[in-house]
Amino acid sequence: MILQGLFNILDLYFSNIELFYSNIDNYFQTQIINSFGNSTIERKDQNVILEKLCSFLINHLIELGFKQTEIDNKFSDPILELKRVDKENISVVIDLYENKIAPLVYEIFLEKIINYLFDVELAPLMLKFKDLGFLPIEFIIELRNLKTLFERFPEKIENLKKYIHIQENIINKLRKNKQKIEYLEDLEEPYYKLQLIYLIYRIIDFFHLQKTFNFSHIKTYLEENKDEWLIDVPLVSLTNPDVYFCGIYLAKSLKVKLDKRKITEFLLLLYDEAINRYESPIIEATDGAYYFFKSTELMEFWLSHEQINNIMKIYPKFFETSYLQNLETSELVVILKLYRQLGISGIEDEIKALIDEIETRITPEGVKQNREGFITSEATYYVLFINYMRNTLERLKDYDFLNNVIQRIYRNLELLDFSIDTNYDLISELFYSCESLKLFNCIETKEMIIHLAKYLFPEPVVNKILVSEEIARIKTRFRHLKVNRISGETIQ
Repeated sequence: MILQGLFNILDLYFSNIELFYSNIDNYFQTQIINSFGNSTIERKDQNVILEKLCSFLINHLIELGFKQTEIDNKFSDPILELKRVDKENISVVIDLYENKIAPLVYEIFLEKIINYLFDVELAPLMLKFKDLGFLPIEFIIELRNLKTLFERFPEKIENLKKYIHIQENIINKLRKNKQKIEYLEDLEEPYYKLQLIYLIYRIIDFFHLQKTFNFSHIKTYLEENKDEWLIDVPLVSLTNPDVYFCGIYLAKSLKVKLDKRKITEFLLLLYDEAINRYESPIIEATDGAYYFFKSTELMEFWLSHEQINNIMKIYPKFFETSYLQNLETSELVVILKLYRQLGISGIEDEIKALIDEIETRITPEGVKQNREGFITSEATYYVLFINYMRNTLERLKDYDFLNNVIQRIYRNLELLDFSIDTNYDLISELFYSCESLKLFNCIETKEMIIHLAKYLFPEPVVNKILVSEEIARIKTRFRHLKVNRISGETIQ
């Protein structure tokens, strides 16, 4: 999902890209019909045929010159899982290709097109694509013109190369440490490692690598040690989430059976402790309140209006500058996010105070987590998100956040080591860096696409997008992921 914005830029820039897509379709549909036919398939056979079709296409793409690893990564994507609505719309083999596989195939080719812009060694592969009929002459002319344009802007070539290799470098880092990651829960006091496992799993999930890893050890631990991880620990932050939340999240994601009654009782106990201990839990214990709400949502345990109001109650003293300046930037945003998510109104003055404090943390280089603190990807992500939520991304158009996020990814990858001494902050920063790139790519507004275009493409490309009335096509051939404006979750 960190390449969707680039695909959109190519889609806007190339006038003849539809011819390219059509040629890909014609080629693969012919290959599929020749090998599988196109007779009606029974619903009970759809999964088996889809698996055979994927294996066929993987082998075919490798024969065409694509690397095994890049194809395996793409075809491990959960998008290939057949849901009920998919099965209702599939009657023949070509339906399986068009509805489930084709978007991935377009993306595989588009990634190679982007790589060709800076990699001279891909010229023979492009010639092969031309000979096989993938590249129409009109598209070839546009592609060569863009490549020539890049040669006049060497700094853009370097930026593009660095950006494109982010996904490959992170995936390689995870794969090389596969065994270490799978056995993290076997460390001493594993419940304290759930925070680390949670963050690593979120990155694995971000790149759709769940099928690459064996999570049986983690699943067994979650299943057999509920009393051990269903705890509340001190020093919780958005960087180091509550242990119980990490356990619930991982259990739900890995389909581990949970005792809803027991967890609900635990959450009610936390609620009682919070309202007895704090005047305003959402302000005095922001991180804990945030993960409490997320846990109730995961467990489908719906709080009453009175319970919500008790956690979200506010007092004017907490919105004075002297208090707010001590909160982290991400905490300030989370408070605003919960106000919107829970539909709390009549707090315009409080919202303004929070926004004013957040804006003191924004600098040309990035966003500070504290007024006098360091720039972090976590703070950058939350500031990007809150401006998206409030429809004020225009305010950030002149800030070069993208460069800072990319630099932090490479620095953190170099320092990162998956072991008992793994640095939580490095993992967290890597996660929030990826989440920031998701926002740049999947929030398809002119402001966000221009951020990407200015950093990665020559000025004539940027100018063409600036005057374009259509920023992202309503219907694209590649996947068209979006970001929920309230929750921040990815929408398929």
